[in-house]
Amino acid sequence: MAAVMGALTVSAKADLNFLGAVSFFDNKPNSPAANLVALGNFGIDTTGLGLSGDQTITVEDGEFLVVHYGKGSGGTAKGGSLEFFQISAGETSVTVPGFPNAGDTFATGGISSIRGFCPGAPPPVPDSGTTAMLLGSAVAGLGLLRRYLKR
Repeated sequence: MAAVMGALTVSAKADLNFLGAVSFFDNKPNSPAANLVALGNFGIDTTGLGLSGDQTITVEDGEFLVVHYGKGSGGTAKGGSLEFFQISAGETSVTVPGFPNAGDTFATGGISSIRGFCPGAPPPVPDSGTTAMLLGSAVAGLGLLRRYLKR
């Protein structure tokens, strides 16, 4: 059972590759230019890299998007702003602007995060590795309990 659980856990696929981390304090300010320098200092060849800006994402009709933009150099609110969008007309893919709306005085910085909220969305499901570990732990616990109760 432990071998099957381990095999299923190892076979779980991740699409995001963690490359490492550096101190934010040593790489201030939080700006696109400073972030690009930090990426270069980390050992990545930054030749030809530019800020991606707009983000194209997959959505569902009726979904609400909450987009956090950073304060930037001209924003008036500490922490930037939250802008709200609703998906309509049966769209399945939209491009979220890389920078806030011109009428948004709270922020001038780029996207910090995008969160989507769908009507009637099912609760999140754990990935296969987590599920396999939970199942394996439960079965192992039942086996230990059975052995303990037999004594």
